Amino acid sequence: MSEPDTAPSSRRIFEPPPVAASAREAVGQNAFILKSDLVDACFFRRSPVLFVTFDNLASVGEYDPPQPWMHARLAKMGFSVLGLIARRKDWYRNADTPALLTNLRDAGLFEGFERIIFTGTSMGAYAALTYSRLVPGSQVLAFSPQTTLNREIVPFERRFKYGLRKWEWDDPAFLDAAEATPDAGRVWLFYDPMVPEDRAHAMRIAGPHVHHMKCRHFGHRLIRQVKACGVLEDLVSDIGTGTFDALAFHKKRRARRKVRPWCRALLGDLIEAGHPKLARQAIQHLLKTDAKAGYLQKAQARLEKASRPPMIAEDIIVTDGDPQPPFTGTIVRAKHAIVVPERKHDSKLASGVLLADCQYCEMSRTWIRATKSTPAPVLSPQEPIEELSGRHLFAGHFRGHFGHFLVESTARLWALQKLEGQVDGILFLPYRGAVRRARRGIKTFKGFFEQLGISLPIQTFDTAMRVEELYVPELGFGWKERYAGSPLYRQFMRERLGRDIASEGSEKLYISRARLSSQRGGILGEQVIEENLARQGYEIFHPEKHPLEVQIARYKAAKRIVALDGSALHFAAFFMQEKGDVCIILRRSKTNVADYILQYQSFCRTTPDVVDVIVKNWVSGGAQRTDFRSVGELDFAALFAQLKGLGYVDKGFKPEFASASETGALISEFSERRGEDFVEVDVNV
Repeated sequence: MSEPDTAPSSRRIFEPPPVAASAREAVGQNAFILKSDLVDACFFRRSPVLFVTFDNLASVGEYDPPQPWMHARLAKMGFSVLGLIARRKDWYRNADTPALLTNLRDAGLFEGFERIIFTGTSMGAYAALTYSRLVPGSQVLAFSPQTTLNREIVPFERRFKYGLRKWEWDDPAFLDAAEATPDAGRVWLFYDPMVPEDRAHAMRIAGPHVHHMKCRHFGHRLIRQVKACGVLEDLVSDIGTGTFDALAFHKKRRARRKVRPWCRALLGDLIEAGHPKLARQAIQHLLKTDAKAGYLQKAQARLEKASRPPMIAEDIIVTDGDPQPPFTGTIVRAKHAIVVPERKHDSKLASGVLLADCQYCEMSRTWIRATKSTPAPVLSPQEPIEELSGRHLFAGHFRGHFGHFLVESTARLWALQKLEGQVDGILFLPYRGAVRRARRGIKTFKGFFEQLGISLPIQTFDTAMRVEELYVPELGFGWKERYAGSPLYRQFMRERLGRDIASEGSEKLYISRARLSSQRGGILGEQVIEENLARQGYEIFHPEKHPLEVQIARYKAAKRIVALDGSALHFAAFFMQEKGDVCIILRRSKTNVADYILQYQSFCRTTPDVVDVIVKNWVSGGAQRTDFRSVGELDFAALFAQLKGLGYVDKGFKPEFASASETGALISEFSERRGEDFVEVDVNV
């Protein structure tokens, strides 16, 4: 944020000029104010050189009555001024600004001026750059320029969170100042290359007509330092008259060595960059000429602190909800940790996080099934490591299969509840190194992330990445005992996922797999269950045929659910009303029923009923045991007898079944659809 020009002369209040009714009326006057709802255009004609000025965050509302930014200085130099005076700190992301400039241009205001210079600092520099395109050929004088706050365009920008959140940064109109400069005349960019965000913004603006004026250790509030060095008026005057000499400017800046803010910034940058010896030498030199300066003592103390061993990692313990083993509520905060995806030269599945000392961060271990976890990665001696600035959340592997996504890829997102506004993005590892597939999957699950209120950038990558600051949360959900979900995970998912979706649908729901792809597992003749339960008032629901919002609405409405084991049943537990009735019909032997029971007991305070009436297991593709693709053959008579006994259908209900020959033909149909022969395996395998 830049400060207003606070020299005594700039505090002089000018008499407001007359208000013009329209742009056409205004152009005929030597001074006017043209008003709009959010921005006013204030004009004073003094010479054939016109400065078009824009407020910065600190100058909005600074003067009463309002006057253009830098008005007093420009008046003293005899330059004409057109000030775009903002009524709110909205970065000029409004329709009034371009409308005012366009109307004044079309009415002929800019005709006859020998030189037109758009100028501002920080927010004002963004506006000066981006709106200069409305007057082709105009020049730009930008201090600490910003190009946009759109995070997709400038992911490195972590400041101005209020401006990003409060104002609209998606409309492409005048969105990116870097796209505006090709039509400009000369462009002067004054910025401190030691401020990484300012440097990154400036580097996006290029061309033979663009002049990068690097002012080291001046900070983001660069214009204040330029003024303190006594060179601001000469700089602006020379730009206005077209006589600016970069070499002469840099020579004049030598006075900065006597300016305390500049010296303070110099010491801070030296310490931050890891040059303690140079910092100590600078402190000793400055003490000779400014022994009473308090900032020198503070710099010495900071230097001593910086000389201590740097923090590699620390544990943040979140005790909300009283987490019990295996949950502890731990988030590891690590500096300069390396996120390592699976690579071909390393062990199979080896991936995770290495701390700055190259020790494996155990908290980053991922489980891909109940008994198998990912081994620690090992970097090769010459392996390239990319750099990622900012603060990011490590989210583990991204899995494209919905069930695995739910169990594994959402397990660390609970930490966002505690790190709100503290992280700049989310990092996923591509499962088995398939980065393109992971990126497609992230786009596919965009609606799911939106339901959680997540708008942060989500990235995945196939090379090792050193992250400036990384948060590695524990797994709040997952295999075996983690199916209970930690208190923080359950709270996060229950409060956010589908919070704006109302319940809709039947209180009795059968979740069917009958319309899934033939490559997915199921049972023979599931239509038998559908038809009979429909007669008992159940809504037959095929979740894969409906958008996420509809699925959530149905699960919220249900008080009684009957379903085959599968991903949809896990998902329903996030929304089903507490103490409802759930019946799980096993579709394959050796299903880990305990996972479902634990999840529903923890999430919904209910214990599911389990019905196992499998008489045969059918497998294909050379499989020797049941898996996610296997097909179960059920005893429907036994099934409905148990459903009656458990109260899921009326005791007097008479179900209708297919004949044995019809059921037998179904396996041939399954085989034909899948393109593989099925063989029977023992129900105990």
